[in-house]
Amino acid sequence: MIRVLSMFALLAVVSAQRPEVCDSYPQWQANMLMFDPEEGHEFALEAKYYYDKLGLRKARIESIDPGRNSTHRYVHVIELFGEHKRYDIDLGTRECVETPLNRPGAFEGFHPHDVPADATFRGLFYIGSDAVSEGHVEASAWDYHYADRGYYWHGTFTTHGCVPLRSDHFNHTTFGARFEEFFDVVPGISSPEVFIPPSDCRPRKQFH
Repeated sequence: MIRVLSMFALLAVVSAQRPEVCDSYPQWQANMLMFDPEEGHEFALEAKYYYDKLGLRKARIESIDPGRNSTHRYVHVIELFGEHKRYDIDLGTRECVETPLNRPGAFEGFHPHDVPADATFRGLFYIGSDAVSEGHVEASAWDYHYADRGYYWHGTFTTHGCVPLRSDHFNHTTFGARFEEFFDVVPGISSPEVFIPPSDCRPRKQFH
């Protein structure tokens, strides 16, 4: 069952000075909720997410539940931005398909989970409730226009530690959108092999 999380169910708005822009951990892993209609998602899906800024690579293990009339699937997605390649491995059938990362309609390039130096600050707020001791976390919201890539970005981070909470992308050329929420974030990568694709992965010949 999809757990519906809303990072924007805000219970308190914080009045404070503009925080400094920040960088998150260069390597981390987390649980993720993602919704990307351009990839054929009809609903948000859950995934285990791995992020490596140093190696310009990302990976996730997607848990796909299409409904009662279809089989629950797990798909391992590897994105190697330095090589401009993406791998999709069905963990049930072991079928692996290789595609270019600059495929039509995709959000191109490696997107770091940092606050850009000239991002627009949108405000501070609490997630949770400040009426309960240790029942909340303070977060900051930011916007940025990646003009060279053709999309707008909105991000939310904790003010302490710059832990990423949410990352949204809006493509003003294709009108596409991608929404990501992160929780249980842990610094470091426990399984570096998650970025290594199978040696027998075959290229996809054509896009539709």
